[in-house]
Amino acid sequence: MLLLYKCSEELQLSRPLPADVTTLFFTGNNVTSLTMDSFPDPLEQLTDLYLSGNQIEQVAPGVFGNLPVLHLLDLSNNRIRSFSPDAFLENNKLQVLNLSRPLFNVSHTDVSSPLQHSFPKLSHFNLSNNDIKLLPDGITSLPDLTTLDLRNNSIVSINNITFRSQVLNHLDLRDNALKDLSNGTLADFSQMPGLRMYLAENPWSCDCRMKDMLIWLKFDFVADKENMTCFEPAELRNTPLLQVDQTKLLCNYSGNMKGVMETSYVFLGMVLALIGVIFLLVLYLNRKGIKRWMYNIRDACRDHMEGYHYRSPARLVKLEDGTEGVIQSALSGVSMLLSPAKHGVVGQQLLPLAENVELNSGRCANGF
Repeated sequence: MLLLYKCSEELQLSRPLPADVTTLFFTGNNVTSLTMDSFPDPLEQLTDLYLSGNQIEQVAPGVFGNLPVLHLLDLSNNRIRSFSPDAFLENNKLQVLNLSRPLFNVSHTDVSSPLQHSFPKLSHFNLSNNDIKLLPDGITSLPDLTTLDLRNNSIVSINNITFRSQVLNHLDLRDNALKDLSNGTLADFSQMPGLRMYLAENPWSCDCRMKDMLIWLKFDFVADKENMTCFEPAELRNTPLLQVDQTKLLCNYSGNMKGVMETSYVFLGMVLALIGVIFLLVLYLNRKGIKRWMYNIRDACRDHMEGYHYRSPARLVKLEDGTEGVIQSALSGVSMLLSPAKHGVVGQQLLPLAENVELNSGRCANGF
């Protein structure tokens, strides 16, 4: 039996429903919350439940506890703020879950909340139009997942993602914020037989990191590869990826490096300024000690220079008469010993040296 409820004013789901109903459409209403009272009686034949286009903000624990054979649940186009992970039965038979545009604010709503519960039979999962930036936790652990719709989100990366399901055959990532796929991700997708992906309408960055992906695109994993185009650099914008010359796939880091260098220079200037301030502060705090140290150096230099200036004259000027006589007697004795008559050639050679010594000693005695 199929039942259709549609009205513009608030309607309670708790009104009695036929026990043999199999498909229920409850759309376009003003139901703000789903609680255990929404389905108070067991509906053991209800398989398809459509709750799209309502104003649902809360999905409480145990709300689907009386729906043991529920296969399809459509919660699209709502304003869900809170989604309890205990809303479903432990051994539920849910196969199709549509959460397309149901969330009021993704930044404050935990998309992974419903995935904290086990979905052993879930095969079709729709999370499109939710402004999701990263794949929700638990989405890769669904064992029977065959179709995953992530269109029109803001996913920036799917690196290091390994799907537990080996039967995944439809992965839609169109209209996201993907710029490239890492080699590890490409390898993971390559190991999934029968997988067909949709990757168009992403801002692909056509640089040196794209080379391996272009080789990967030659295989039949991507169904819409003809519609994939470059977004960066500007000279390759809107160029189909399959027509890009790999020799033009260059990594130009000049723009980024310029910003990095400017930041480095600013940081270096701040560090040098800080060091200068610390140095001046140290000088100021030790100004008395530094002044005393400079005076000590000045006095030491003065004493050293005075020693050089007064060393030789102070010892040689004041020679007394007795000292002069002793010197003269010594020099006469030397002259007699070195006379040519007594010592021959040797005396003749040493005599001039003795005379020179006598002359110099005379000068010393006379005070120069």
